Amino acid sequence: MLMMLFIGIFGGFISGLVGIGGAIIIYPAILVLPILFGFPGYTPYVASGLTSVQVFFSTLSGTLRVWKKPAFSPKLIIYMGGGMFVGSSLGALIANVIDERMINIVYVVIAILALLLMFVKVNVQSKATEFKVISIVSIGLGIGIVSGIVGAGGSFIVIPVLLGVFNLPMNTVVANSIAIAFVSSIGSFAIKLLQGYVPLTEALFLIIGSVIFAPIGLRVGQGMSSHVQKSIVSILIMIAIVQIIF
Repeated sequence: MLMMLFIGIFGGFISGLVGIGGAIIIYPAILVLPILFGFPGYTPYVASGLTSVQVFFSTLSGTLRVWKKPAFSPKLIIYMGGGMFVGSSLGALIANVIDERMINIVYVVIAILALLLMFVKVNVQSKATEFKVISIVSIGLGIGIVSGIVGAGGSFIVIPVLLGVFNLPMNTVVANSIAIAFVSSIGSFAIKLLQGYVPLTEALFLIIGSVIFAPIGLRVGQGMSSHVQKSIVSILIMIAIVQIIF
């Protein structure tokens, strides 16, 4: 329980610091840190289940903060979030039938993608908020499947996709990406809970640590340059990748 509280504090602070969501930090932390401190380790199945809990509650909290903003778009959330909800549910089901090493491989791929996307600058010229429904649902479905395997919400992929592929304005993306990730997280969280991969006591302490320290990380991050923020998280992600592979 104390280990999960510590991981929640650590993951919540880092996710608040750089604003990329907790899954990319929480998942490897659950796999690696308990063993390093001499505690029994968790399987990738349980690690993804606990990650889905953290993502669900952190994105729920974020959604409650943005839903009244003028740029909040129920249409965008229904279509892309709906596609990701279906995809994350499928991803959670897929994770249950594949080898646990494959779950780690999927994480490594997502982590490398996150590293690349953090340093990609997208210049948005358009102020239009229209998009092709079939395209945005299909892309949401694909993102959801990959994210659902490790219990992630996929917000770190959603943001550059909405900016670069659909050319939506920044205020629209910022106001809706967290809500889209929340809708996506419902599917993977529900499936992994039903599969028995969410130990409730550990999950409670993980949530407490994350919810308390994410706002603290956000406040600290506001006083740091984006380059320093991204460098810190990049180093942590690279360490996680090496630990999982070796």
